[in-house]
Formats: sequence, structure tokens, C-alpha cells
Amino acid sequence: MRNLKLTLICLGGLIAACQQASAGTVYHQGFETNSNGWFDSSNGWYGELTRVDASGGGIAASQGNFYAKVLQDSSSAPYSNFAGSNDGMGWTGGNTVSLDIYLDTEMALGEGFDYSVALSKAPPSAPPNDHLRDFIFHVTKDTDTGKLLVGGSNNTNYDPREDLETLHNYEVKTSGWYTFEHQFRDDGGVLFTDLNLRDSSGNLLFTETRGGSVAGGGLDLISDVGDVRYSWLTNIDVAGGIAIDNHLLTSAVPEPTSLAIFAIGIAGVGFNRRRRA
Repeated sequence: MRNLKLTLICLGGLIAACQQASAGTVYHQGFETNSNGWFDSSNGWYGELTRVDASGGGIAASQGNFYAKVLQDSSSAPYSNFAGSNDGMGWTGGNTVSLDIYLDTEMALGEGFDYSVALSKAPPSAPPNDHLRDFIFHVTKDTDTGKLLVGGSNNTNYDPREDLETLHNYEVKTSGWYTFEHQFRDDGGVLFTDLNLRDSSGNLLFTETRGGSVAGGGLDLISDVGDVRYSWLTNIDVAGGIAIDNHLLTSAVPEPTSLAIFAIGIAGVGFNRRRRA
């Protein structure tokens, strides 16, 4: 009996380890000590990113004590390359990018921003880091309805979209931190991307799924997918900018279920041996 209990404990630990191995953090930026991985006009790009100590008043950070305030200049807004941690990562069975953004329902009519995450093409079919496709969240305080709306697509015209009320959308009624999540997944060898909006408790509020046959681009096959290319606030048309926090890139480890099955099989062999003894 003692050996049986010990085996069950080991089995549980091994299965838990297999489940934990199903996703690993590739990059995380919470702006607690620096803004590594993000680029603005101070380090070769456009716009302005400033770390903000939440203890000084105003809004609280999404997590920790600091967040970042980002603004657009005449050309563009800040972007992130995940501090280079995505280089050479390629397709790993599914990648997820998330960014917490503070949404203010008191935003002026006509204000808004777009937030994109893009993928690169996979070599050797294309040069390394060659662009594949953007997947874009749109946030606009709609002029016609007066509602703060969130939608998604594959393109941006670098201005707040004023037609979100005619598309699949979500109305934000409460100011606060929301998680903008891009989940890239393999569905029968074809890339599908879920643009998920979550509240501060992680509850799913909205999903826009992009994939399959993309207008003008045909199918995005998994074999064509390379690295996660960037996170980019393509435009920020909000007076005073917007607040961001908790930027995360995770990578799935292929076939964690197989590892768990293997663990169960090993345990079964152990049980049978004890019974025969």
C-alpha cells in the first residue's frame, strides 16, 4: 500500500509537470524596472513610452506598481519586438500574445486606437522575418452611437474605425484594465487566430476569429507560419495617450498530452508488476 501511494504521488506530479509544460513564458514586460523590448522615439522608432509609478496617484497598475503610458507622434506609436526573444522561435504548436490596456469610457467621441500583433513567414519559403499578416484590435468611442466599442480585423487605416457598430463588436461600459489577447492556433493545418478581450479577472468578453480563407491572401497554412513578429500600437488617437501593462508572449510545447499518457502508461506497468508480485 505504501508503494501504491508513493506511485500515485509521483504520477500526479509527473502529469502536473506535463500540463505545466504545455505553455511557457517566452517574454514578459510589466514595466516594474525598465521597458526592455519596447521602442519609441528615444530608441529608434516613433511615439513616446513613459513608465509610470502608480503609487503617485491616478490609476492603479494592472499588476505590480508600474505601468507605461504610450502616445503617438506625427508618424506612429510605440511597438515591441519582445526583446528579440521571439527570433527563431517559429511555430511551436500555438503561441499567445497578451497586453493589458486601460480603457476609459470617458474617451472623447471619435477617439480610439488600433493594436496589432503580426506573424512572420516561415523560412525557407520566405526570408527570415518576412511579414505574413497582421491581426488587429480596433477600439473607438463611436461618434454615431456614443459607445466605446471593440472589434477586430486584419487591416488598419491608422485612424479610429467609425464603423464598428456595423461589425461584430463588444461595448465596454466600465472603465478599467482589459486584456487584449491574440491566440494563434492550428486547425487542420490552417492558421486561425482568436482575438480575445478579457476583463481584469480573466473572464472572456469577446472573440473575433480570423483565419481560413483570408481576403486577398488565400489560406495561411501552418507550414507558412514563422515567428511572432511584433506587438504594435499602430495608431493612438486619444488625448494624453493610453496606459498599457503586463505584456506577455507564451509558447506552447507540442504534444504535452502524449507525455501525460506516457506517464500513465509507466504507472500502469508499475501497478501490474506489484500485482504479480
